[in-house]
Amino acid sequence: MFSKLRDPLLRSFTLRLNLWYAAIFTLIAGILFGLLYLLLASALERKDHEVIEARLKACAAVYENGGVGALQRFVQRSRESEKSRSFFVRVTGQTGTVLLLNVPDDWIQFDASALQPGGDLSHLVWLRVPKDEESDLTVASMRLPDESILEVGRSTNNRETVLLPFRRNFLAVMTPTLLLGVLGGAFLAHRASKPVREVVATARAIIDTGDLSARVPMTTRQSDLEELALQFNRVLDKNQALIQRMHEALDNVAHDLRTPLARLRNMAEVAVQTTVDLTAREALADCVEESDRVLTMLTALMDITEAESGVMVLHRERTSIAALLTSVIDLYQMVAEEKRIAITTEFNAPCEAAVDAVRMRQVFANLLDNALKYTPDGGAVRVACIGEGVRAVVRVADTGIGISPAEQPRIWGRLYRGDRSRSQRGLGLGLSLVKAIVEAHHGEVSVVSEPGQGSTFTVVLPVS
Repeated sequence: MFSKLRDPLLRSFTLRLNLWYAAIFTLIAGILFGLLYLLLASALERKDHEVIEARLKACAAVYENGGVGALQRFVQRSRESEKSRSFFVRVTGQTGTVLLLNVPDDWIQFDASALQPGGDLSHLVWLRVPKDEESDLTVASMRLPDESILEVGRSTNNRETVLLPFRRNFLAVMTPTLLLGVLGGAFLAHRASKPVREVVATARAIIDTGDLSARVPMTTRQSDLEELALQFNRVLDKNQALIQRMHEALDNVAHDLRTPLARLRNMAEVAVQTTVDLTAREALADCVEESDRVLTMLTALMDITEAESGVMVLHRERTSIAALLTSVIDLYQMVAEEKRIAITTEFNAPCEAAVDAVRMRQVFANLLDNALKYTPDGGAVRVACIGEGVRAVVRVADTGIGISPAEQPRIWGRLYRGDRSRSQRGLGLGLSLVKAIVEAHHGEVSVVSEPGQGSTFTVVLPVS
């Protein structure tokens, strides 16, 4: 069940477009968060470094100009004037002797003697030492011209204290972001695929109703999909014009052929009655028979064309299907008796539907004619009509030669005759006409058959 639903969903263009949009939207949101995270961390570090580096340079200048005493006085004044956090300042001589040490009050629990400068002090060296859960100690060290080492530091906010909530909030923000991406993707995908859906809907309408005048609604927007709809409409226009010309040509041919054929048949029939020579009479009789055959074929072809193109005029009214079947069975009863074929019926009253009685009688006559034609002498044919709520189901089952699985899809085509049916007279148009008329009534026709086991043709008609 899940796989049956999954495959159409995965093939859905709108769903795939939605997923791509949501994935790209989420990816962009993640990239923006990463960049923002890096910029925030860099800004925090740069701000701390700028403040400490400025104090380091100021202390170095004071030391170079006035020595340790001047630097001590500078530090003391700065400590008294600064109401916020003061700076850690230490000057270490060449021998490691501490010449000056100023430890801020908030460093009271930190052992400043454990803080050792490291790295190459030929340039500015930074050292960050964790102090507690909320703050760190950031120290900058440099070597002075007299080879002593100057260190300036300050208590700074712990980076993790600031960045950890930012990372946690990212997970909380990404859920609505992903939901927004899916909803936005669904909206954009639905809007973008609207011309495609309209093309599909128009194609289905043409297939279901045969109405070649259906067209895809057009808008003033210029896009690739709108161009697709435009070209699809142009193809429909050309096809409709072509089919219209074919219909006109067929009507003209039918009109032009039926008149001389009817004249030929009448002359042959008159000649049969007046000719004494038996050989000539037989030849003329064959002409009459073949003329009827050609006229019947031409009429059937025109009926099929009208039904398939949706232009067949149907006078539909509530009709008893059982009564239609009974009249057809009475018509073929003599043929059945000649072949000793028993025709049984099963009518589940009421079995009624809104149909064109004349056309539907053609359908049932063709089905019963085929059943009797391809059932051997002594066989049986069963005709059933069952009312099933909103539909009427007619079944014509025989014990005849059957139809091979390979031939079953082909029997509905025009002029097709299977190898096993060529021994019987026929035009190869009966089942094509059946299918065309039934579908013109918005019904369905199908066959279940096995070679040597007979066939069952089922016609399903909507009641209303």
